[in-house]
Amino acid sequence: MNRIILGIETSCDDTGIAIMKNGKLLSNVTFTSNDINKKYGGIVPELSARYHCKCIDHVFKQCIKKAKIRINDITHIAYTSEPGLIGSLHIGKIFANQIAMLLDLELIKINHNIAHIFSYFIDHSFEKDFFPFLALIVSGGNTFIALVLNFDNIKILNQTVDDAIGEVLDKIGRALELPYPGGKSIDKIFTHGKRINLFKHSLANNKFSFAGLKTKILNIINQKKYSKSTIASSALNWIIDDLKIKLLYYLSKYPLVKNVVVGGGVSANRQLQKELQGLKEVKCFFPTKIFTNDNGAMIAKLADLKITNHKIEKCFVKK
Repeated sequence: MNRIILGIETSCDDTGIAIMKNGKLLSNVTFTSNDINKKYGGIVPELSARYHCKCIDHVFKQCIKKAKIRINDITHIAYTSEPGLIGSLHIGKIFANQIAMLLDLELIKINHNIAHIFSYFIDHSFEKDFFPFLALIVSGGNTFIALVLNFDNIKILNQTVDDAIGEVLDKIGRALELPYPGGKSIDKIFTHGKRINLFKHSLANNKFSFAGLKTKILNIINQKKYSKSTIASSALNWIIDDLKIKLLYYLSKYPLVKNVVVGGGVSANRQLQKELQGLKEVKCFFPTKIFTNDNGAMIAKLADLKITNHKIEKCFVKK
């Protein structure tokens, strides 16, 4: 029997829906409210939720059309249940429930962060001997390193105690009067030129913390001594160095780990990719660029991996 999965992602400001057939992606449609949020220099939860409500049906219809299937062909429905903005998550859940009731199907709850961990495998084959591996997730909502032993044994080793990297880059970009989103703009103006001496990194086994960097950079901006590219590049270099320090620490603690999967919106950053791919201690894998930001394909993919690895009883919930 064909396995046709509908994946729905509405955790933040992107409305993403995808359809996957027997592990192969048929369609992936994403609408973003960036044009709305950029007026405010960041994400406004209420506006994002209203945007989901306005466009989710249209995204769904486009997805069905591109996949060239009928609605009745769908066999599984997966949606992001956590974490995220409450209003945005609610829209996705209600929409998933409506389709499930129409087709008399059960729902698969998907954790957004875990979906990012496996987003590399949307268009790359997955072999079980890839386990164990480390996951480095760098997004607008979270920053963490996890040890992935299998689909149901994922241990968070380190997680930010304050801001996420994407959030910090957006705030720095806004202070520098760069176009939103800040992370993308900073990536564009990055230079290897003069580097500002910021402050020492914390111990390798300390939790991620980026609020201090944000404050330091804002003070430097107010001094008006350096160019935008120098300030932005110095901040990004500090972030990448911090990621490398902590990543190498956990690789030393788990010598059997030979692979690191990087995910989340910030994983598309060119300098970050270059620095991590240059590590001799490990091989780093990055999702295809279109799958770095929030999308329905990563929700459908994680559901597919769970189903094909006989984890149905742990990922299905009653309507």
